Amino acid sequence: MICRARSAAAFALALAAAIAVAPPAARAANDMGLVVDSIEHVGDAICVSYHADNPFTPRLEEPLLRGMPATVTFEVGLWRKRTFWFDKLIVAYRSEHKVAYDPWSKTFRIRSGVNPPRTRSVANLDSVRATLFNAHRLPIALASALDTTATHYVSVKVVIKPLSADDLGEIENWLSGADPSKGEEHGLPAYLLEWAVNLSGLGDRSALVKGPRFVPRHLLTSVGSR
Repeated sequence: MICRARSAAAFALALAAAIAVAPPAARAANDMGLVVDSIEHVGDAICVSYHADNPFTPRLEEPLLRGMPATVTFEVGLWRKRTFWFDKLIVAYRSEHKVAYDPWSKTFRIRSGVNPPRTRSVANLDSVRATLFNAHRLPIALASALDTTATHYVSVKVVIKPLSADDLGEIENWLSGADPSKGEEHGLPAYLLEWAVNLSGLGDRSALVKGPRFVPRHLLTSVGSR
């Protein structure tokens, strides 16, 4: 408990340091190096592999290393092409991951999903990149459930955003070991958290790419992006 209390205190100090060096607001550009690597037919599943080479810019890395948390969201969609009409979204998946640097353990903690959330600790930002921004053979649909003669494609969207004041309080409770369901809240005051978010000036960073078109019945081997 003492260690967690120290971790919470260190988080507060790191957050203050992050505020001091945070860059001016910069809106996202599609410069993450996000690529759909392949679409594959594995068993009865249609699977997608993708990666992003440059999810974090140097201007974003420094606040992250100094304690500013962030949320990484992935949205993967499978679409069917339609002539003279909007393409049809067949299925979509969304995953959210909260990333925060723990100055006590000097590691990044990644919390993914809900009910229950999965928490992992990684050594550095390179490990965060390897963990979150490299998807290999992610199943997105059953091939038998698709129109096997229709043309399809996969879209991948990535959004990296600083946390809101509410989220910052949640992360600080998470690092400190507090359980809000039991009335335990060790978070920083709401006014201070909101001030931190506003002062940081960090804008969302996002990228959206489409993979190659494919026809399920012709998808015998992997298809590279183009």
